[in-house]
Formats: sequence, structure tokens, C-alpha cells
Amino acid sequence: MIRKSSVALLIVLVAGCGVEFSHDRPYVADGIEDRTGHGLGPAAKPGEFSLPPDVCVEDGLSDDEAVALALWNNAQFQADLASLGFARADLIEANMLPNPIFSLLFPVGPKLLEMKLNLPAEVLWQRPRRVAAAKIDAQSVSENLIQHGLGLIRDVRTALADLWLTREQARLTEEDAEIRKQIADLAKRRLEAGDISELTASVAQVDALQAADASIRSSKEAVVAGQHLVALLGLAMEEPSVELEPVEVDPVETASVDELLKTALAARPDLRVAELRIEAAGRRIGWEKSRVYNFIAVIDAKDKGEDALTVGPGFQVDIPIFNQNNGRIARAKAEMEQAARQYEAVRQNIVLQVREAYARYSAAHREYDLWRGSVVPSLENAADLAQRSFDTGDVSYLLVLEARRKVLEARMRRAELSAQLRRSTAELNYSVGMKVI
Repeated sequence: MIRKSSVALLIVLVAGCGVEFSHDRPYVADGIEDRTGHGLGPAAKPGEFSLPPDVCVEDGLSDDEAVALALWNNAQFQADLASLGFARADLIEANMLPNPIFSLLFPVGPKLLEMKLNLPAEVLWQRPRRVAAAKIDAQSVSENLIQHGLGLIRDVRTALADLWLTREQARLTEEDAEIRKQIADLAKRRLEAGDISELTASVAQVDALQAADASIRSSKEAVVAGQHLVALLGLAMEEPSVELEPVEVDPVETASVDELLKTALAARPDLRVAELRIEAAGRRIGWEKSRVYNFIAVIDAKDKGEDALTVGPGFQVDIPIFNQNNGRIARAKAEMEQAARQYEAVRQNIVLQVREAYARYSAAHREYDLWRGSVVPSLENAADLAQRSFDTGDVSYLLVLEARRKVLEARMRRAELSAQLRRSTAELNYSVGMKVI
């Protein structure tokens, strides 16, 4: 009896050994770094700011430095990472053994003392399936966090492009307002000389006022864009101001859309999550089927009087006549079907995202090349010709101002296309699931 009890106790202790949580923060950090080259910082206290190594905010912030800052300090992403604690807790809960139940019946009247120890033995075949499902769920949480990290990187790069564009627009609209003011002053002098009508002069004056208003709006939008970026980076400042490193957009050719699709289907964490949900649903079907039989090992002890105590084993088992756990098994099968269909939906959505992002990047690539290489240089040459013609007395200064205004408009369009190219680059990298440009 002692030997049997020792064996039973050993089984219980082995079954109660802890399981390793292998999809913790380092797993998420490695997943993001393998795809983008950027890792996570150490876990910090709420509200605590950490500066990654080799990042200096004072000398201008590059795209890579901004991404590193966000991954280390973005408040929402840090809150998302805290969900790893829930996954760890669920895994611990799945690994826990049910407590044995000790019953003691006191002797009253002719009834003698009786003791009973119930050990839920079904844990021996139910627990491995439960733990396996919990491990898959934990990995799903980690893969989701990798996807969140990729989304944060996309948002930061998009916010950087927006901030650069709004500041460039503020600078160009200020120059445009100055040119239109000069045109309005010139129109006023021509009106005084009797060369133009009062209506023509008033139109030029209204145009100058509208340009001044556009300059004010552009400055306000630049401030708002800066505040948005600062929030993404997790920088806590009373008056946030971020200097950007000058970035020359260099469009590069990408792989074909078919090659990008192959990469995306292999790299996207959300597709991996969909696969894991199918696997977890299959594990739950096995778990629910194993719960049809609930077996309890019983150790019974009775007082026989005169200091004699008899101990004997026994068992208690559910007889699955009326309830065979049909409802939970059916639910697990429905979850399996839903997971399979969701996987196909995620896969089709990835294909759509990659194709759309590739089309936008290709169009932005071609349009930016056109304006940078042909349109803007042509208008700049025309403005230089107008200036030289004015210097020789062949044309009026109004023609020079109009030529300069057209150059500013072209530069404004080039800036918009540059920002659009940077945004489409960030979106393409996100849709593929890793940095490809």
C-alpha cells in the first residue's frame, strides 16, 4: 500500500511540473527585429521614458531613430505588450492541477470514523491537451503583438512623412504669399499709373490675402502633425518640437508583385495567427472529447475499532449516458470551421493589401520621378529665362513673379508626391510583413 501511494504521489508531482512560456517578450522582440531590423527596449515602468542607444533627438530625427523611439516608448504598444502577462497566466492556469478533496466523517453513535481522499485522475489525460491549447493561444498573442509592432512602424513612418510635408508646405506657402503680395503691390502701382482697372487690382489684392491665409493654415497643420508624431514616439514634452533629418527620397525598384505575395504569405504574423487558431481549435476538440469521462481515484479509510484502521483504494467515474459533452464538442468543431474560414479570409485580405500597396507605390514612384526629373526642372529653367529677360528689359517684372509662382506650385506638388511615396513605402512594407524597401 505504501509503494502504491508513493507511485500515485509521484505521478501527481510529475503532472504538476511547470511548463515553459517560450513566447514572451524576447520572442516578440526577435520577431519584429527579424522583419524590420528594429528591436524592443527593456520593459519600463508606466510613464518612464527610455532613449535607445545611438539615438540623438537634438541633432535631428531620422526615420530609423523615430521607429526605435516608438518601439521603446509608445504608450499603447507598451500596453499591448502587457497582454503577454495574460497569456502567461492562462498557461499557468491550464497547467494547474485540481486540488484533491479530503473528506472526514466523524463518529456519531454506533458509526465509526471514516476518511476519504478523492484524487481527480482525469487530469492525467485531459491536462496535456489543455496545456497544448494554451500554448498555441499564447503564441497567437505573441504573433498578434508582432503585427501590432509592424503597424506602429508603419504609423510612425507615415506620421514622419506627414510632418515633413506640412512643414514643407508651410515654407512654400509662405514664399507664395510673399510673391502674391509683391504682385498685389505691383498691381496697386499700375492702378495708380492708370495701366489696369480697379477690378484687376482688387483681384490681385484678394489673391494675396488668400495666400496669407493659406500660409497660416499650413503652419497650424505643421504644429498638429508634430504633436501627432510626438505622441506616437512617446515623448512627454510640454511644448513638443521634433527636428527632422533632411531626407532625400530615392525611389527604388521592388521585386515583382508575385514575389512580394510569396514573402507576405510567409512573413505576415496575422496569417500565422490564423493558422494557430486552426491548430488550437483542433486541440480543443480533443480536449472536449477527453472530458466525456471523468475519473476520480478514491482512497478510503475506516476505523474498525480497537485502534484498527482499514485503508482501501477505489474509484468514481461518470457514466456518459445522458451527457457526453456533446454541446462543447459541437462548439469546438464550429470554432474549428470558423478558424479555417477565417484563415482563408485573412489570406485573401493579405493578397489584396499587397496588390493595392504595390500599385500605389508603383504609381507614386513614376509620378515622383516625372515631377522631380522633368516638370520642376523645366519650370525652374523657365523662371531663370524670365529673370534674365527682365534684366535685359525685354519683359515686365510681373512675368518674373508669375514664373516664380509656378515654380513654387510645382515644388509643392513635388513635395506632396515625395510624402506620398514615403507613405506608400511604409504601407507596402507593412502589407508584406517585413521591410522590402
